[in-house]
This record gives sequence, structure tokens and C-alpha cells, in this order.
Amino acid sequence: MIGSLSSNWWAFVVRGIVAIALGVLAFVQPGATLIALIAVFAAYAIFDGVLAISAGVSVAGGPRWMLILGGILGILIGLLTINRPDITAISLVLLIGVWAIATGIAEVVAAYNFRQMLQDEWLLAISGVLSVAFGVLLIVSPGDGVFAVLWIIGFYAILAGVVYVAVGLRLRSVHETLQPFQKAVSEAASGGKTPTASAGS
Repeated sequence: MIGSLSSNWWAFVVRGIVAIALGVLAFVQPGATLIALIAVFAAYAIFDGVLAISAGVSVAGGPRWMLILGGILGILIGLLTINRPDITAISLVLLIGVWAIATGIAEVVAAYNFRQMLQDEWLLAISGVLSVAFGVLLIVSPGDGVFAVLWIIGFYAILAGVVYVAVGLRLRSVHETLQPFQKAVSEAASGGKTPTASAGS
């Protein structure tokens, strides 16, 4: 299972880079309009959802349904946001809050499931806790204003992005460590069949 997960380390790195880019954009363009914010969030939610589903499906030993469900919810919220361009600032904040909580819960559950296979699973757990806290903050105080929310999104996106990249790089290290072992096992398995065939002849 860890071999399959580590081979998809790039998905975590890509999620992290996209999240960091979103966070930087929030600070570089603080005067962004609500429509621009909606478009950026919708695109990120859909993209992040696709990567979460990919990570959940590709794990050996069966799919990880919490990751998959979190990804599906992210895509649905992204599509809903695109189809409702007239959405109000408060409605947008509530949508982002729900998405963040769902994503965070999925990440905490995934970290718990991988605790015996991944040394630094706490990084993924921290990302999930930050996501849940971020979502709760938005839902509890949805009327603080779109620009204040934009800054909060920027902080969260950068922090989450750094954690995603760290997890991805850790998985790449695991993948590089496992590669020689997997190659040796494969060669041993193929080599074990040849003598048998020779003995029979």
C-alpha cells in the first residue's frame, strides 16, 4: 500500500504548489473582486478534488473512501460555485467553510490510516486540523467581509500548500527507498520461475 501511495507523491506536491500559488495571489492582488475570488476558488476546489480522488483510488489494498468522498464534495462545491455567479459573499464564505471542514476530516482520517506506513503522517494530520479550524472560523464568522476572508484564505492556502509539498517530498523519499527492494523482489520472482521450467525439461 505504501509503495502505491509513495509512487503518487507528485500529486501531493502539485496540490501544494497550487495551494501556495492561490495563497500568494490572495496577497498580491488584495483588491480582487468577488467574481475573481469565486472563479479562483471554484477552479482550485475542482482541481484539488480531482487529485484527492486520484490519490484515494490509486492506493493498493482498496480505495480510501474518505479521500474520495472529500474529493467528490470539493468538485461538487466547485461546480456549484461556477454555476452560481450571483452568489453572495456570505454564501461563498459558507461554501468554502464546508469544503474546508470536509477536506480536513478526510486528511485526518487518511493520516490515521497511514500512521504505520508513513513516518511523517502527522504532517497530513496537521494539514487536516488546520483545514477544519479554517472552515469552522469561516462558518462562525461569515460576515467579516470578503477582503478579510481573502486574507484568511491566503494564509490557509500557503500553510496547507507547504504541508502538502512536505508530505509529497517525504513520500518521494520513501518511493526512492522502496524502488531497489521492489526491483529485487521482482527479479527474484522472475528468476525463480526459470529454474523450475528447466527442471521440467
